[in-house]
Amino acid sequence: QIYNSELENEFGNFEDWLCIFPLHRGKANEDEDGNEDEHLVGKYKGSFYVYPTEEAGPEPKVSRGVPRNRPIKVLVRVYIVKATNLSPADPNGKADPYVVVSVGREQKDTKERYIPKQLNPVFGEVVELTVSFPTESELTVAIFDHDLVGSDDLIGETKIDLENRFYSKHRANCGVAAQYDV
Repeated sequence: QIYNSELENEFGNFEDWLCIFPLHRGKANEDEDGNEDEHLVGKYKGSFYVYPTEEAGPEPKVSRGVPRNRPIKVLVRVYIVKATNLSPADPNGKADPYVVVSVGREQKDTKERYIPKQLNPVFGEVVELTVSFPTESELTVAIFDHDLVGSDDLIGETKIDLENRFYSKHRANCGVAAQYDV
């Protein structure tokens, strides 16, 4: 099945098992105003279950199937199929796009295989990264414009929470077709 929007929209941000809650710094006094984003200091990722004590039993239901509290290494395979409607980055109204995929300190790019003068490039690339949960859980996919002179320009980027996708029940059901034709 091909989805016409982000998979996060289709599957509730993959928060069927892990939910993300913002952590805010407390106010010095009640009169202190300001944007809540100014008080944001991090995020808590977890789940809460509330049920009557007679249903609880000796072992909490939530702990069944919960991974151990230690780092887990996973292989992340990113299929870079195509990009559409990119913003022009060159004076000729086109761009020379390539992709940079990064997680933590690991980064892979397709700079040597940039696609010249294209706003709807078909990349047909696959990138593999080994990451460790929970320390490296945010995947960044960025598209840059290759420039011969000066530094390359960022066209756009997106960030994907890998940990939520890994622990979601939808993980095994989302994928790329075995064959892709232009």
